[in-house]
Amino acid sequence: MPNSFLLISHLPIIPPTHTTPRHVSPRMSLNNNNHNQTPKPPNPSSLLTSLPKLLWGPSLPPGLLISTVRTAWHSTWQLMMSQLAPSDPSGSYSRPTSKFRYVATTQFSRQNLHLYVGLPCPWAHRTLIVRNLKGLEETIPVSIASPGQDGSWEFKSSSIPGLDKDILIPGKDSANGCKNLKEVYGLRRGGYNGRTTVPMLWDVQNKEVVCNESYDIIELFNSGLNGLASNPGLDLSPLELKGRIEEWNRVIYPNVNNGVYRCGFAQSQGAYDTAVSELFSTLDMLDDHLGRSRYLCGGTLTLADICLFTTLIRFDLVYNVLFKCTKKKLLEYSNLHAYMRDLYQIPKVAATCNFTAIMDGYYKTLFPLNPGSIQPVMPSCCEHEALSRPHNRESLSLTESKYVQVQ
Repeated sequence: MPNSFLLISHLPIIPPTHTTPRHVSPRMSLNNNNHNQTPKPPNPSSLLTSLPKLLWGPSLPPGLLISTVRTAWHSTWQLMMSQLAPSDPSGSYSRPTSKFRYVATTQFSRQNLHLYVGLPCPWAHRTLIVRNLKGLEETIPVSIASPGQDGSWEFKSSSIPGLDKDILIPGKDSANGCKNLKEVYGLRRGGYNGRTTVPMLWDVQNKEVVCNESYDIIELFNSGLNGLASNPGLDLSPLELKGRIEEWNRVIYPNVNNGVYRCGFAQSQGAYDTAVSELFSTLDMLDDHLGRSRYLCGGTLTLADICLFTTLIRFDLVYNVLFKCTKKKLLEYSNLHAYMRDLYQIPKVAATCNFTAIMDGYYKTLFPLNPGSIQPVMPSCCEHEALSRPHNRESLSLTESKYVQVQ
């Protein structure tokens, strides 16, 4: 979620104008017997109690108050959203590109890699899943950051529980001992003042960012580090399927992975309408396709499935409510929901899914979308027991299905 959690910590606070309300007599503010006494500072509790009475008094009609607050809040919201989620002129979310890309000529120490992630982030979640499936847990340690109140990624002891001892939880920076991810990026040669995003693969020996683009990292984990992996025989991007994987990614990334963000971060009705239409038409197509095929590319699990899964596992938990993806719940898609459960039940995948951390990271941090920070109860369909129900998709892997292409 490349800086999906970058919130506004530096907005100017406009002080109130110190004018006497029209319905209060000026003489009430004078005390001729106490000219030489130092005035006591106002009691914040008293001010908060008095303010509603003042605003709703006869000097300011309720209708005017509502329209004034609405205008002020909308302007403030637009300013915050422009920082949280930059948009194009139509109001459509425009995701910034990753700064550090991995290419074949990238130099790094393969024996000294460290992965930085945040559990709420679906892009970071991809790297955790491939790391586990390839058996890189011992050779590529991970530090898990939490979104702070100002939106930055912080390292701290976590109060967020795991479902069991194997579930990943946030913690300290075990590679550099930094307080936040910004400090880690700043350790690289020449420093760095840009967007500090997860996931990020770090070269501990050379103190350098290897890559902060999620798809580059999972491709590297899949085929570039087999000498370090305990499961080198697993290939999530076999040569004969690369074309189909890329074709699926061209559909899924803009319409689903980024599509939910285009819905949630839309800054105009038109931008939202376009995004939500493309999202659900793609989900309809995927549900139809997965009724005939166990995985996207037939009977073989691929990187395309991993990329789709990390959005689906968050859909009813977060995106349906907070990002206004409300046309249908994922639970209403029988094939898609069973497909998601199928992937969740692959050994080592469930351990990467900390639903409490995911909900905290969205509902308590994305202030412009949820100003009250009130977190809804977890949907019962997203609990571990529900996701562990039989999916009955094994028979589909016996028959290779025809690939469906979106026009």
